[in-house]
Amino acid sequence: MRAKTRAFSLIELLVGVGIVATLATVLGAAGWKAYERSSLAISASNIRQLCVGAAAYLGDNNNVFWPYRSDGPESGGVTWWFGYEPPGSSALGEGNRILRPEDGPLGGYVPASVRPDPSLKLSGKAFKAKYKFGYLGVGYNVLLGGKWTGTATRVNALTLEKPGEIVVFTTSAQVNTFQSPASASNPMLEEFYGIDQREVTVHGRNAGYAMVGFANGSAGFLPIDPTTLDKRAPKANVGRFAPIGSTKYLLNQTNN
Repeated sequence: MRAKTRAFSLIELLVGVGIVATLATVLGAAGWKAYERSSLAISASNIRQLCVGAAAYLGDNNNVFWPYRSDGPESGGVTWWFGYEPPGSSALGEGNRILRPEDGPLGGYVPASVRPDPSLKLSGKAFKAKYKFGYLGVGYNVLLGGKWTGTATRVNALTLEKPGEIVVFTTSAQVNTFQSPASASNPMLEEFYGIDQREVTVHGRNAGYAMVGFANGSAGFLPIDPTTLDKRAPKANVGRFAPIGSTKYLLNQTNN
């Protein structure tokens, strides 16, 4: 006698689909949290490695900080603090520009374990890259490094009264509304490489806190001043440590 085969009822099928969907949601959320934690760990590691490289550089260069930028060895090239951009790079367009990190002033001092930072993409805003081969997502205190041109007087680290309160590196980004594919109606987050007393470029990518490296070689976290958040994309957590004009955490002053 042939055994009867039992088909699933519609209710059983719907219950099964619901269980699978619930499991997928739970596992997906857990996977996203793990990805978020690992991405933020890369941010923290990069800051620490940069602090190590900075200490070595200062030891070899009379304790004077490196320039934010300078002319490159080739006509039209630019040596940024984070690497060398060869001539013609900018003509390739945003997201395709070429950068050689090993040829920047810290290239011989920063370990190869510094990696492109994926956590820039965790802000909830569309992300716009500048360079083709990854993004560092760290800004340098340009008030230490000759300002944005690199030609102003650079600071000697030994003159800092409270080096444990002066930020050298911080997680950094800016809200871009002026370079395609970004626009005023489509603000995008992009990597940025400097901070000063005016620009709104500190990125609180760790739950509103910026990861920072101080002039004494230590690393930690500082909160974003909520009054300074870029209102074009407030959920991206791009702001400053203090209101515009203040050099708190940037140069010698009382940081209380």
